[in-house]
Amino acid sequence: MNNIENTYIKYDDLVAVVGEEVIESRIQQISQEMLDFLKTNNLESIAYVHHMALTHAIMDYFSDIQRLKDYQQIEHVNEIKIKAYETFWLLKRKPLQLTGQIEDDRFLYVNEKFLLTRLASFMLGDDINMPIIEEKGIAFKNFLNTLYYYLKFRKCDAQSIELMLLAFKAGQIVFS
Repeated sequence: MNNIENTYIKYDDLVAVVGEEVIESRIQQISQEMLDFLKTNNLESIAYVHHMALTHAIMDYFSDIQRLKDYQQIEHVNEIKIKAYETFWLLKRKPLQLTGQIEDDRFLYVNEKFLLTRLASFMLGDDINMPIIEEKGIAFKNFLNTLYYYLKFRKCDAQSIELMLLAFKAGQIVFS
């Protein structure tokens, strides 16, 4: 992989503020998550991580976050905002790409499926392996189906994803 400064000249100021090591670390982290997702779902032969698209998604994410920090004069943003902006840019850039001619259209939404599993893991947090009682399980499954539909077919931005995550976290507090 090329050095970020050499490949993405327009990001020089951002790299100076955020740090190349931080950016490279995030790219590696999400790349590994994507590779693990492909392996777990036996998709390695039909999809791959397009590293240039991933790098642009991460740079755009950091650019948005840095603008927020500068505007609000804060040093850190909360984890919900981080997940929302990451999701938005990964959805927009679609770094998971299909290889060759794939006849089965269920693989068209590999990015959305990856992001759905990533968001579900984030929302459940440490409770990811906790059995969900049937009533709550059905509600959560319906929520995930709706979220997947939203990621595939609706226009979403980072703010709407953030609001959805905030609402989910609020629901966990109220109904627990």
